[in-house]
Amino acid sequence: MKFLKRTTIILIIVGVEFLFGYKLTALAGEEDNLFGWAWNSQAGWISFNNCVYDGPCEGYDYGVKLDEDDYTLSGYAWSDNVGWIKFDNTGLEGYSYPAGGFPQHGAKLDLDNRIFSGWAQILSLGDDGWVKLAKDSHDSGPNYNVSLELDGKLRGWAWNNMLGWISFNSADWTGNTIVYYVTGRAPFVPSNVTVTPDSLSGCDTLNINWQPSLYANTYWIYRAASSSFTPTTSNLVASTTNTNFSNNGLSLNTDYYYHIGASNFFGTVYTPASSHGRTRAICGVQVIAGQGSCLSGDPSIIKLNWQAPHLAPGVTIDHYIITRCQVTESEDCLRVLDSHFINIATTSDCYLVEPSDYDNPPPSVGATSTLHCIGNDCHCWETFRGEEVDKQYVYKIMAVDNNGQGGDETDPDALIQIFPCARQKSWYWEEQNPAMSSP
Repeated sequence: MKFLKRTTIILIIVGVEFLFGYKLTALAGEEDNLFGWAWNSQAGWISFNNCVYDGPCEGYDYGVKLDEDDYTLSGYAWSDNVGWIKFDNTGLEGYSYPAGGFPQHGAKLDLDNRIFSGWAQILSLGDDGWVKLAKDSHDSGPNYNVSLELDGKLRGWAWNNMLGWISFNSADWTGNTIVYYVTGRAPFVPSNVTVTPDSLSGCDTLNINWQPSLYANTYWIYRAASSSFTPTTSNLVASTTNTNFSNNGLSLNTDYYYHIGASNFFGTVYTPASSHGRTRAICGVQVIAGQGSCLSGDPSIIKLNWQAPHLAPGVTIDHYIITRCQVTESEDCLRVLDSHFINIATTSDCYLVEPSDYDNPPPSVGATSTLHCIGNDCHCWETFRGEEVDKQYVYKIMAVDNNGQGGDETDPDALIQIFPCARQKSWYWEEQNPAMSSP
């Protein structure tokens, strides 16, 4: 009897394909977003798209779409044994659900519980072809449904009175050795995640960047204090539609670990391993004051004063690095301030001032020149040749800790622009350390 029934079904399919084949070629397209295979022991493999997930397309142009606005299913799936399986979102009796059938609508997803309900129809079986996607209160027997999982895959079972159970995922069968499932176009896993301290505020801000994830609509950032953690709502930091995020308000000199999730309507996928970043131990020098000064018998000098930056516990400042840029034209000034002293080593009018050029204030001749901070009052002196005293200078100050790690850069709003004290030019003036000048 099974053989006779199977033969009858196949003959009906041939007629359906002959009558509707040309029409069905236009019933699906690129908007169809379900892929993969379901299984039934009589219908065999049921294909939900003539295209492979992100792969080639063959034969008739068909597919099933889950609408992201009203959550209804539409389009056609295909079985070599029973033919076209129609999903209809019209909500009309006889079209999207059987006469007297419950629920009275076509196949539809409840986004709150991610469970499908309603009906599809195997066209070759006519009124016997209705496929129900979930049990309701009018049914008897075991509970069943088809659901949309968070990874974009469908799970569970549907029911047809002639064919029986239709499986949407091989994981639903205990001991099954063949992998298959119906899936939506879930995002690709984010890649190339980097976590680095912010150039200006790295003591409390880490910048996370990653490559765009195909099909992602939203990214989720998760953070923990250890490398092995599972992304959950409890460690969710933020969401963004960008491929970068600045995480501020962090503790100084602290390790942080991040997972990035990419999500769309069909689910969320996560980076398999966490990415690590560490905040700096020293914050930026935010307050700088300076003045030109004329000392009798010495070249003109500039004296800089600044507040000692905030430090992490157990960290000390080994020395400061002071960067000076000469500003001769207004556009140079804008370039220096806007670029935050980028490419300092290759810019002819910018250079690093060595720590040995500073003192507090110049001690007696021959004394070792060092950097000093008295309380929060840190300062240094720099000398200039006579021909330089009428030019303008911009300074940036960065502290280096006892482990040799630099702190944050000076905020652009704190950069100081000053002139040395003007003096009459003299051919024999040279730039030198005030501490090494003769009395």
